[in-house]
Amino acid sequence: MSEGSTNQTEGVARVTEQPASVATARRRTPKQDPTLAQAVETARKAVVESAGEENIGEHLSIEVHEDRLLTHLFECTMAGYPGWTWFATVARAPRTKLVTVCEVGLLAGEKSLLAPDWVPWEERMQAVNDQHDAEGEEFPIESSSENTDATEDPRASVTADEDPVADAPSEHEEDDRAQHWNEESS
Repeated sequence: MSEGSTNQTEGVARVTEQPASVATARRRTPKQDPTLAQAVETARKAVVESAGEENIGEHLSIEVHEDRLLTHLFECTMAGYPGWTWFATVARAPRTKLVTVCEVGLLAGEKSLLAPDWVPWEERMQAVNDQHDAEGEEFPIESSSENTDATEDPRASVTADEDPVADAPSEHEEDDRAQHWNEESS
């Protein structure tokens, strides 16, 4: 796509083509809002509500996202989370000084301890089976989707002799019993 501009010279209109990327490449850098930058205590209070005072360290830095949107970063002092950082993203509406907390959370850093990638159960168990096969051991691990035969489970099959519905009295028998009971009790 391209944008065009019109030049008129001596009554003749000429259109010059400009690529659309030129217009979007001239984006200005957002400015750090002084009201939001000074809202460190507001951001800290939001993080304390989420994590507790004992888990939050010093204010580390500010990341500017847009003109009235930035993030305060705090040190994480929780045991087991070295290298992690607490954050609180704050914003304000134009022509107001009221600071709003948008989001609070915990971010992993470059040297943070992270959980390993998730591996499906079947793949983990396949690795165990392969290891046992290589060692010559017989140690079959069945997947949860493979079920035993229904005949091995006595609850799985019901014969006509054991059918609880077949042994239940019919509606007429119940009415007869109730009528008989009423006659005896009167």
